[in-house]
Amino acid sequence: MRENGFSVIAQPHDVLDDSAAVLDQRRRAVRAVASAAADADDCALLLDALGLKPAEGLTTVPGPRTAD
Repeated sequence: MRENGFSVIAQPHDVLDDSAAVLDQRRRAVRAVASAAADADDCALLLDALGLKPAEGLTTVPGPRTAD
């Protein structure tokens, strides 16, 4: 983590114990931060400050449908 003069109060969040609703909320938060950030460094700083990880914003895309 880059030194910015602020102290870390909360520990990073462990996403393994969360419900589907909490995981969805965190995914949407990561995507909102990414869309509002000025650049990649700004995004990384904001996500770190919020205790979020970039990977939490990823979604799985279903594969193509097959003709039965």
